[in-house]
Amino acid sequence: MSFMALKHLHVTFVAISVVLFILRFFWRSIGAKIAQQKWVKIVPHIIDTALLLTIVGMLIHWRMWPWETAWLLNKIVGLVGYIVFGLVAMKASYRWLRYVGFIVALSWIMFLLHIAFSKQAIITF
Repeated sequence: MSFMALKHLHVTFVAISVVLFILRFFWRSIGAKIAQQKWVKIVPHIIDTALLLTIVGMLIHWRMWPWETAWLLNKIVGLVGYIVFGLVAMKASYRWLRYVGFIVALSWIMFLLHIAFSKQAIITF
């Protein structure tokens, strides 16, 4: 697979992952029955796994590693932040906490997009 095809596949999985996250949060917030369907709980894991595989493929192509490249390390920090607050958004017992988790998870997505486009680290270690 060419690098451009891998990159486009990666961007496609990012878009699908974010849209599914927003949809799932919306469905959960309004108490929609679709939020409880099995596919709604399984498909995001499949998409996110494919997303991570495209990341690994691009890292191998670039021969770059997060522990050697500051902006890639920032991407890992952002990904962990997105996952943690995404879990809060989906699983918190209190409605207000789910909304806080959702807003913070979206903030981490914006952070990740900034890093992806600028290739500049914001957080220094």
